[in-house]
Amino acid sequence: MKKLLIPLFLIAVFATTFVSAQTERPASIEALRSEHDAEWYAHQAALWEKEVQKNPNDDEAWYYWFTFTKSKFNGAVLKEADLDAMANEIAAIANRLHKERPDSYARYIIDFNYSRMFRNYPDYLDDVVIFNKTPYAAKVNNIQDNMLKAIKMRPDFWPMYPDYAAYLVKTGNTELMPDILKRWYNTGNYSYTMLSYAYNCLAGLEENGILFVSGEEETFACLLVQYGKGLFQDRLVINLNLLQEPDYLEYVCKLLGVEATQPPADKTNMDYMNPWRENLIFSIAHTSKRPVYFTSYYIPEIFMNFLYSEGLVTKYSTKRYDNLAVKRRNFESVYLTDYMYETFVPDTFLGERIYTLNLNFIPCFKSLLDFYKAEGMKAEYERLRNLMIRIVENCCKMKDIDSKDHEYILKLMERYLDEINR
Repeated sequence: MKKLLIPLFLIAVFATTFVSAQTERPASIEALRSEHDAEWYAHQAALWEKEVQKNPNDDEAWYYWFTFTKSKFNGAVLKEADLDAMANEIAAIANRLHKERPDSYARYIIDFNYSRMFRNYPDYLDDVVIFNKTPYAAKVNNIQDNMLKAIKMRPDFWPMYPDYAAYLVKTGNTELMPDILKRWYNTGNYSYTMLSYAYNCLAGLEENGILFVSGEEETFACLLVQYGKGLFQDRLVINLNLLQEPDYLEYVCKLLGVEATQPPADKTNMDYMNPWRENLIFSIAHTSKRPVYFTSYYIPEIFMNFLYSEGLVTKYSTKRYDNLAVKRRNFESVYLTDYMYETFVPDTFLGERIYTLNLNFIPCFKSLLDFYKAEGMKAEYERLRNLMIRIVENCCKMKDIDSKDHEYILKLMERYLDEINR
């Protein structure tokens, strides 16, 4: 009897392992926030493909299969061969949806995702039937119409909220914006650091001010403050990179009563695009008669001699004014800064690297620090200096960042410390 114990035990172990392997559940979308290698993403994609095979009507399984498949190509500089491989794999998923579930939520959102991914690579769009000339093809404009259908079908599917917001912004659909942004805000799935930063940018504007931003994340953060939190809704946030999109351009120009001049045919040539964009901004500023501001990331050359820093934003003005007084007001009584000293909510949505965003406070408020020092305002000087030091210290503690980026940031922070203590 004793001789049978070891074989029986081994059989039990193997059986347990086999059952475990059979019942392994794929990772959810939250797992994408942490870094993994391509093999891990490929494994997760394979697991989600099995979920699709079990239940072809599971929209979420299709979405996760698509998302994890494209994620295994992230993190590295994509070469043409990588783009080919990625396009082939995710186009195969999209085309299968077109064939098996043409009127599904999954098909609508994956079409939209694919079109956004390859909007700058038109040759890859032909890989999906909706874009090419096959009998199954539909007009590209249908992607926009279908995305609207998708939002109404599943307004509660939070992983798609950034894509929903991108669609609503691009098309100027302000009717659905409050509902979707409020839902997104209530999930808590966003960067608290970016939201606080966006709050400060908006809070410092004059009423009815226009804030030009350049990034998608900046736009979303401002919209979450405005529509999710319900603050500063009199202010208009304009995404500079979206102005080249026909629907968005028409929406902005119609809203502000500005003549919409079409962008150059070659949107990749900045020698043509930058002058067009700057002339459009100039027209918006003078036609709308509204205060115009820019985030610290974008300084248009056409306004170079007419921009005044007020903190995290610069204001366009043809008349001189005491912008240092405005900057001082913003720091002392308008901006929220407690979150840079201590927070009880870890910023997991974009990771610790988002803390580098706060480094903007140092060059933006260095002139105010010098003013406090020259005027002998010791309490104000120490408060601002301590904040700057705290920002640098928080960035030094970052762990989830590439070694090359970390080296660059350390050098930047060393330079900033020298500026603070000068």
